[in-house]
Amino acid sequence: MRGRTWTIIALGSLCLLVDDAQAAISGQIQARLVISTSCQVTNGSGSTPAGPVSDRSLLDFGQQGPTWVTPIKARLTDSAEGQLQVACNPSVTGFTVSINGGLNGDGTTRRLSNGSQTIPYRLFVDASGSDSYSIGQQRNFAVSSGSRIPIPVFGSVVANTRAVPAGVYTDTLTITLDW
Repeated sequence: MRGRTWTIIALGSLCLLVDDAQAAISGQIQARLVISTSCQVTNGSGSTPAGPVSDRSLLDFGQQGPTWVTPIKARLTDSAEGQLQVACNPSVTGFTVSINGGLNGDGTTRRLSNGSQTIPYRLFVDASGSDSYSIGQQRNFAVSSGSRIPIPVFGSVVANTRAVPAGVYTDTLTITLDW
């Protein structure tokens, strides 16, 4: 499998994968474009420019008081474009997605942090929270002829009855797509 890695700032990002155009001169001028087996990550309505991931995509758990008795849920969205999607050329029949434990995780739990305090959270494939993205585990996605495949990412901050200090709690995750 061939793969690419993106960094998600505050759990959101998009990237365009394009191989460089190559030119050769050998007595004649030849022009060529090589389209390799690849996939393109988009944000719903189109592709993003090559380069760093957009910071407009966000898993936003919103504002909360110092305690909460039910889990706080969120969905990865792009405020302007929609959800993360992957489109592959016809030679790709499937790909895998894995998401690491983040900068603040301890290897078994992802954590939002404000520097001195952390709050655990989980990532899921579905809104109900029954199918999780385990840390580093690859999730398989099948590619159907030319259609964009949505990559659903839902989050849940566990219920908390212990008052936590005020602040902005964030995390940075790396999402990897292999095909």
